[in-house]
Amino acid sequence: MKNSLVLLCLLFLVNGSVLAQKTSVLRGTIRDAATQEILPGVSVYLPEHQTGIVTNAEGKYELKISGEKAKVVFSLIGFAKVEKEVNLIGNTELNIALQQDANTLQEVEISAKKNELRDQVFTPQMSTLKISPQQIKHLPSIGGEVDIIKVAQLMPGVKRGGEGQTGMYVRGGGVDQNLILLDDAPVYNVGHLFGFFSVFNNDALQDVSLIKGSFPAQYGGRISSVMDIKTQNGDAEKIKAEGGIGLLSSRVTVQGPIQKDKFTFLISARRSYLDKVLGVAGLKIPYYFYDTNLKLHYKLSDKDKISFSSYYGNDVLSEPKAGGNDEDLGMDFGFTLGNFTNTLRWQHRYSDKLFSSLTLLHTRFRYQVNGRFDQNSLFIGSYIEDLGLKLDYDYAHNSRNQLRYGLSVTNHRFRPNIVATQGEISDYVKSQEGRKLNPQEMAAYAQNEFKATSRLTLSYGLRASGLFTSGKTYAGLEPRASAVLQLTENSSLKAGYSRMFQYLHLVSNSSLMLPTDLWYPVTKQVKPQYADQIALGYNHHFPKRNTLLSAEIYYKKLYRLMEYKEGAQLMLNDNYERELLRGNGEAYGAELFLHKTEGRFNGWIGYSLSWATRQFDGLNNGKTFYAKYDRRHDISIVTNYEISKRLSISAVWVYGTGQRLTGRLGQYFTPKPSYSGVDVLPVYTDRNALKFSPSHRLDLNLVLKNKPHKRWQSEWCFGAYNVYNQTQPYRVKVEPNGKGGYKYSQVGLFGFIPSIAYNFKF
Repeated sequence: MKNSLVLLCLLFLVNGSVLAQKTSVLRGTIRDAATQEILPGVSVYLPEHQTGIVTNAEGKYELKISGEKAKVVFSLIGFAKVEKEVNLIGNTELNIALQQDANTLQEVEISAKKNELRDQVFTPQMSTLKISPQQIKHLPSIGGEVDIIKVAQLMPGVKRGGEGQTGMYVRGGGVDQNLILLDDAPVYNVGHLFGFFSVFNNDALQDVSLIKGSFPAQYGGRISSVMDIKTQNGDAEKIKAEGGIGLLSSRVTVQGPIQKDKFTFLISARRSYLDKVLGVAGLKIPYYFYDTNLKLHYKLSDKDKISFSSYYGNDVLSEPKAGGNDEDLGMDFGFTLGNFTNTLRWQHRYSDKLFSSLTLLHTRFRYQVNGRFDQNSLFIGSYIEDLGLKLDYDYAHNSRNQLRYGLSVTNHRFRPNIVATQGEISDYVKSQEGRKLNPQEMAAYAQNEFKATSRLTLSYGLRASGLFTSGKTYAGLEPRASAVLQLTENSSLKAGYSRMFQYLHLVSNSSLMLPTDLWYPVTKQVKPQYADQIALGYNHHFPKRNTLLSAEIYYKKLYRLMEYKEGAQLMLNDNYERELLRGNGEAYGAELFLHKTEGRFNGWIGYSLSWATRQFDGLNNGKTFYAKYDRRHDISIVTNYEISKRLSISAVWVYGTGQRLTGRLGQYFTPKPSYSGVDVLPVYTDRNALKFSPSHRLDLNLVLKNKPHKRWQSEWCFGAYNVYNQTQPYRVKVEPNGKGGYKYSQVGLFGFIPSIAYNFKF
């Protein structure tokens, strides 16, 4: 008996020792083999264990594994897959450099997570899409230059505004309810040429994330969407250049090492020449835009990195005074408007589990309108300027918990409606300095991603935000929660809830992006907007075709929305609060997204079925009415087909229900109080009761690549916008019908527009 007990104890100790040896930690860093940049979002998957993880913001991963050996698969869209057999002894470090996959088509690629589509199915983050600028550069577009925001408008849940505009209306929200970040700096005006082109140069960008709901706790300040845009760090190995020459603009980007593998740069510039092109046709329109991007990235040590990025861009319209000829009207008019952003970031690694990022932000948007005629002069100006500080931490507590937390503070400076006049005009337009507003916005957040079981992952967090303005303090709690439940090996069910507060708003009475649009903070009279959104989604991955099917339904309630009284005076009005009405809104709908990423034929199909309503006591007799951009159906089909190694074709077809408008039914006459005549008063329909006709459009782009050379690569792009010249209703013309009523005619903006562009890279 005694011998048996001793033998049993020995067996227990041996087995315990073996079990202990079979539990190991595998960790490492993933980089791009060409540029040596770290790669976040890489899928690290163990097929035999049916488990995995994605690399964090520093390209790090860590897994606890039972056993002596393991097969590990590293994968990332656009890179060749790597498989490794690893011998596990205690703590094992495995660093991987991924090679870019030359066999993966680069024309069309959009993903909601920077990893394989299968991994996208099992992340708790939902209502999110990631757009790779390099992989959508051949889609057809006006002028032959792809626009990131125009591509986002092709996504389900995102509706475009007027034809060709960069305005985004996400899940029933307004254009000012989107937070647009460029390297974490907010951009207040995203359009060139009154909103027909975005301010973002595609060649300078690294990736773009569009979040429509289930917002992570680190984001706040808007209630409808977040578009997070990152610029490239610059190549760490060699000098590279690329650019393009189109009908409306040209661009060039240069990047490379200042100190190899340590200090890199990127500089990108773009300028339009619409003034020159139209001048050839005899049209004098002295307008152009330009922008530049600069990025510096310095690796101080293995634990510390510093980066600086800057954007500067302007729209310029200048009509110089004629030089003493018969056409001299004695007039001089022009305007400039533009953005200036700066981001300085320090990233520090305390250990393999804890990382921090300290970011100093600066952004400014301003416009200036100048005019002179005879002995009169007029100047109108406005600006908003932010200076902010952010501190973020990323802590991998263990293989089941990933914690992110941080805080931010932003000092806003607003000065709208600056007016200076001289001459007789000063009797009608008085000079004014404009209100000086200086509120401070603050926020703190924490969010944890918890792998509860092998099939259930939860993400939960809280954001506390507030704004200090003159004589008033606002604060709000913004809970966030989402979950993913794995149903089968290739499918999942997701759910999410989020609350968002918004402390700034845009004052505009036009669908165009005009220089007179003004941003204002909340005040004593104007309270912050906020919105609650819930969503439920189903995802399925088809591995044989590497295709993802995503279906979501959502409901959003919007509070303290603002509309303007009929006939509101907004121009040069510092007391605009008196022109405001307050109300609520609802938005709900369903979205389908079918996305194929690989093969000679790839692309996506998106469909939205949605409703968006508003209710204001002072509008429409207090009755609920549809929002202006309530469109019942939206369909987009985006395809790319590689005909040969040198020839490919891309196509975009879109269909949308017409936007809303308020119609005019007739008119009636009423005597004037002085009995000296009658007033003619119009009779209108309910607010937004009518719709434009549905619109649809086909765009094509043919890409012909030159024979490859060792260093020089080039291609010709032949594009066609609105191939079959279908009218896209842009505005309504109201005319009497001769029978006491009115008739409507829909006026389009763009017909068929051909384009040609030449792109190069070396």
